[in-house]
Amino acid sequence: MPQPLRDLSTLNLTEDVMPVAQIRELLPHAHEFELVDGVCFLDTEDDVIIAYKDWPEDPWWGRGHIPGRPIMPGVLMIEGCAQAASILMKVKTTGWPKDQFIGLGGVDNARFRGAVTPPARVYFLATQGRQNARMARYPCQAFTGGKLIFEMDLLGVRL
Repeated sequence: MPQPLRDLSTLNLTEDVMPVAQIRELLPHAHEFELVDGVCFLDTEDDVIIAYKDWPEDPWWGRGHIPGRPIMPGVLMIEGCAQAASILMKVKTTGWPKDQFIGLGGVDNARFRGAVTPPARVYFLATQGRQNARMARYPCQAFTGGKLIFEMDLLGVRL
């Protein structure tokens, strides 16, 4: 049985710990691809971030991704985790400039364990794994409704 990287029930996830303006400085994504609405947990000593995305009842992808029964596309779970990991990389890691773009270099061990049905809040958790001057590997997970719904090992690459 998969285990959460952190027990979310033991954390206060009700308040943002990073201003939205700072998130937007760290992530170049815009419009539909802003998949981080807020950061509600950041531990730079243990290298853990929990960010979230609030999906309304009628998200932009809902009209076409399973009409009548919309579910969040898995690629958006991957992207949300990647954006959360990018924030952690930029606030924690020395040697990775805040203005440098971090691209998706790979996804390993991806497993979808549940679905996101709007309206919903999705939490993206990332924690630092191995890293060098050009690449970083981050274990990531996504949660909704208190359940682990997705996990992967993310490879981020400086571009």
